[in-house]
Amino acid sequence: MQALQLLLNSVNSSVWLTLAGLVYLGITLSTAIHVLLNQQREGSAIAWLGIIFLSPGLGIVVYWLLGINRIKRRARREFLGAEKIGIPLKAPPHEGHHLNPAAQYLMTTGRAIHADVYVDGNQLQILDSGDQAYPAMLAAIDSATDSVFLSSYIFDYDDIGRQFIEALGSAHQRGVVVRVMIDGVGIGYSFSWIKTDRALRARGISTARFLPTLSRRGTRFINLRNHRKILSIDGKIAFVGGINIRDANLLNTKTSTKHKNRDLHFQLTGPVIKQVNSVFLDDWLFACGETLAIPPTDDVGSGSTICRVLPDGPDENYLKLQTAITAAINAASKTISIVTPYFLPGSIVLHALKIAVLRGVKVQVIVPKKSNIRFIDWAFRAELKNLLANGIEVYFSPDPFDHSKLFLVDDYWCLIGSSNWDSRSLRLNFEVNVECYDQELNAALTKTIVEKRSQSNFAIGLHSINQSLPARLRNSFCRLFSPYL
Repeated sequence: MQALQLLLNSVNSSVWLTLAGLVYLGITLSTAIHVLLNQQREGSAIAWLGIIFLSPGLGIVVYWLLGINRIKRRARREFLGAEKIGIPLKAPPHEGHHLNPAAQYLMTTGRAIHADVYVDGNQLQILDSGDQAYPAMLAAIDSATDSVFLSSYIFDYDDIGRQFIEALGSAHQRGVVVRVMIDGVGIGYSFSWIKTDRALRARGISTARFLPTLSRRGTRFINLRNHRKILSIDGKIAFVGGINIRDANLLNTKTSTKHKNRDLHFQLTGPVIKQVNSVFLDDWLFACGETLAIPPTDDVGSGSTICRVLPDGPDENYLKLQTAITAAINAASKTISIVTPYFLPGSIVLHALKIAVLRGVKVQVIVPKKSNIRFIDWAFRAELKNLLANGIEVYFSPDPFDHSKLFLVDDYWCLIGSSNWDSRSLRLNFEVNVECYDQELNAALTKTIVEKRSQSNFAIGLHSINQSLPARLRNSFCRLFSPYL
């Protein structure tokens, strides 16, 4: 009898082990099928399949946590809901018939990339670092009578941060609708965000964190950041660019911060403000579920710049920003000028730049000699020799760290905003940029680039690219992870 019982127990154990094995096999095959059907990049698909099969169990968990852009479907449903509940139609289109043929060609391509229309009558003001940007932003907040929408990747509780808190609090006391959103990962750059959030809430201001990493939902999306910097006032004035709210952006003001950042920001007026507001309100709806009406905006402006907001993020059904950048590169006939803190754009964009050089376009890239993230520097160094060999001019800007983002094509088109030239900005981040058609604006930005270039070192010659074997191995190893840096 005892022997029979042992036999039955053995059979039951075998059955359970078999069932467990079949379940695991089913999960593994289902995961592999999901990879094959949903990973559009061949390299990523091969890498994920290797992780899944070579790391039993763990690979599956890692894939379902990090390998799937599950926010894509959720965000699309949220945004479709926003369209149904009152976000107005976009401003009337401006066809740009007075532009040169090259600009019209690029604009035609742009319409196919993104549905929002190009609008004329806008004005832009270039703001150099926090020394120019912060006073203009604070003055705009102080003038607000209807609404203040602020989205920042970083919002420190330091001297300038407290000035913004006081200005926002005063606006709220005047009856202005004030909403402040901070990215759930960007707050990790400084733990003072807790004080910032508490101070804002203590003044009655509604705040939100975009996909906070310590929440049940946010943990799954640690790779997906809201990198947008938006300040919109009353539907009349908006600020976009690369500047966060922190003392480090004040170059000419004495602060306790040791490491300073140079950056560019832009003040916008005109009909394009409606598109800027739409981006913020979509993010706000997604972050906390509150629906806000877009402030009324004049459909006719007094400026001369044709603009179109180009939002991009992992909620979109294809890579709008990368596609727009590639289209602009392909449209260039004379010059391409790029200023960025990080330059790891991926093979598609790099190939387009190399082809541009072959057809006689002068391509120049200005990056910091030393960024704030060393392994990104190392990954870039692994690519440097290839860039120089293909005729792309590279300049290294000196300290302070230049966080500016600029992209100019010939003398008629530029892209400004929050995006860096790396795979994270092009694929994983929520970004907001503005396309601009304006020869006067391009001329002003060209002067800015010429000034930056004059202060930079031209990366050419063996001194720039010859390194020891350990350094080259380190750099090449870091380059393997460039799609995730």
